[in-house]
Amino acid sequence: MFEETLPPLAFIPANADPAAAGDALGELRNLLVGASSQQQELPPLPDLVAATIALAEGSRRKVILPLGRAPLEFALVRRGEQVLVDCYGTESTPEILLRERTIHLPDLLDACVSASRALAQSSGDSTTGRAFLSLATRVAQTRIGPDLHHEVSHVRCTGGSLESPGAHVPLAFGFEARLARTLSEREDNNAFADVHALLFDGELWAFSGERRVSLVRGPIMLAAQRMVSAVRALVDAWHADRPVHVRLCAGGFAVAVRRETHGAVSLSMSTERHGTLTWPALDVPGAALPVLRLASDLIRKLVAVDRSQSHNLRVTALRSEVRTLRHVIRGRKSRDGFENSNPERLRLSSPEPLSPVTLDEPNLNARGKLRYTERWSAEIDTLDASSVFLCGDRMIVATPKLTLALDRNDGDVLWSQPTARATTFLTGKTLLRLLPEGGAELCDLDEGQVYARTERSLRLHGSPFALCAGGGELPPVAIVCEAGKHLVALDLRTGEPRWRFRARSHGAPRLQRAGRVLLVACGDGSLDALDVASGEVAWRFSDRSRFCLAPAVFEDVAIAASGEPGGGAGGLCGIELYTGKPLWRSELPLCPSGEPIVAGQHVVLPMGGSRDARLAAFDPHDGSERWSCHDPGLDNGGKALEVDGALIVNTAAGRVTGLDLATGTTRFARSLANPLTDDVPRQLEPILRHGALFVPSAQVHVLRPSDGSALTTDVGCDLVPDFLRIDERGWLYVAEESGHLQAFATAPQLTLVK
Repeated sequence: MFEETLPPLAFIPANADPAAAGDALGELRNLLVGASSQQQELPPLPDLVAATIALAEGSRRKVILPLGRAPLEFALVRRGEQVLVDCYGTESTPEILLRERTIHLPDLLDACVSASRALAQSSGDSTTGRAFLSLATRVAQTRIGPDLHHEVSHVRCTGGSLESPGAHVPLAFGFEARLARTLSEREDNNAFADVHALLFDGELWAFSGERRVSLVRGPIMLAAQRMVSAVRALVDAWHADRPVHVRLCAGGFAVAVRRETHGAVSLSMSTERHGTLTWPALDVPGAALPVLRLASDLIRKLVAVDRSQSHNLRVTALRSEVRTLRHVIRGRKSRDGFENSNPERLRLSSPEPLSPVTLDEPNLNARGKLRYTERWSAEIDTLDASSVFLCGDRMIVATPKLTLALDRNDGDVLWSQPTARATTFLTGKTLLRLLPEGGAELCDLDEGQVYARTERSLRLHGSPFALCAGGGELPPVAIVCEAGKHLVALDLRTGEPRWRFRARSHGAPRLQRAGRVLLVACGDGSLDALDVASGEVAWRFSDRSRFCLAPAVFEDVAIAASGEPGGGAGGLCGIELYTGKPLWRSELPLCPSGEPIVAGQHVVLPMGGSRDARLAAFDPHDGSERWSCHDPGLDNGGKALEVDGALIVNTAAGRVTGLDLATGTTRFARSLANPLTDDVPRQLEPILRHGALFVPSAQVHVLRPSDGSALTTDVGCDLVPDFLRIDERGWLYVAEESGHLQAFATAPQLTLVK
């Protein structure tokens, strides 16, 4: 990357004489910005002339003129027979280059006439020359009318802490501002970015204990914006659990914030007379919330005095950022945890845990090579691998235009129903279709008919998901994520919502279901356990770090990793599943990079980043570390499967690895695809059927789980397995998002009998 510095560009016609044009604009430039100013570029002359005429006639009080080459603006404000000129940047935190330069309005009109006539003369008898001559005539005929906005009044406003809040409050801010009370000149509802409205003068002070110290005299909103930017950097570092040190300036004001590795925060600001003032030993809420309160008070006062500023894009953006940061900080603060006093109600409604998968070598489907033959194929337009389901004797395929069921034996269409665009999920024996406008439809699998419909009861956006829960003695429900932070349970019999859970964080909820218990991690410092039947919070576990990953469940222990991926160190917590009682906590040397995985009698957790990626196994009973090894790819989206004392890891790089769960040593490692040239399937989860391991990569590979050797040389399928399923007979069903779907069956084998 490189930056090219371009010379300033003035508005000069292509056929104009550069020397004459430069002299004409030079006179106007000296009037606007002064002869000693470094600012060379001016707004286009036609725009400048139109603005001057509007100010002279009294139809406009203020005109904003942006520049084309640099992110700068000129603001011309009429005050009786004078015009105040401001020039400033339009970056996220503006810099003032020129502040309230006073020029006489008649002088500005004369300079515009001279510049227009000079450019007309240098352009000759051309269309451009005649246009400039007409422009000069128009300006010369302009008469200065009365200033209709001469009664603009200024209001003195104060906010924040006017007196010392006391020695028990470590940090507080207050301000006094002089705001212009004006009527909006626009009658439409359009919104515009008006930086000039934020350049009002005032005084900003801070309290350090009982002492009041003046920080800024002048445009105090620019200082407040810099303070909010520093808070944003602090909150980002807090989320990532990493140290940070930033120093930002706005004119003569400077703010610096530092967060140490152990979490202590210090805030420093420049003062008018006392040098730099520092508040040490703060926490993140203690340093950030007073700044956000100051910015919020400033915005509230500005909008109360001038209602038109409620449509100012700069004001709305700053208000939105303040609200977001405040919500994140309050959501990050750990909520008080509590335990469940009636655990037996949840325990008796939960099924017994499944036994780990074990294999006997003689049960492998032949020691020779397996062979497959294609049984049928189909082409389906706009096929989405996430909307293909194998259910019993049929395959369900949902597309934006129709939903159809195919016979799994021969691919014949059993039924087809035209449908609108929706996101489709298989929840038990029901198809759930979430419509973009917020409705939901429930369809049966026998004929594909809609038997229940909910109109516009959901607020969906982003990437929706659905989790089937309940059933048996409990109402069957589908847990749907709504608006990115709500969970809604839809009754699969009626389609109506049964309960709604609102998370406090903006992060998407991460779920893990264990019988009647639904564990929810929302990115804050707490883990909630919901009762699937009622939606009530059965217990809540709080920790000093954030829970950003879905927890795992080992027998009666919920295991959750705290700490943000990409941040600093984290922790691994063991909580009693039905009571919420904390059992153990293990400190992690690196941040968690993936969800914990229950494998045999271990809990496996990927940690660290690409350079220091590690995979560690912990005892789920006490949290002690069993072993640690290099991560084969779980930190980069790899998927794992536990088989007979081994952890099989398949990665997007086309490599499959088998790790011994007892020691962490590598049993086998095979490259199945070229990571640079081959396609990566949407599905990476290995599948175990009949003693064979089916691994999706650029193609389908069938391996022996014990040593990774190939059980077949070629399945005969050239599709990228975006969707892969194997039924109880050993048949393979492969779908590629190009629109192709194929089914393969095992071929008979000849065996030599001696």
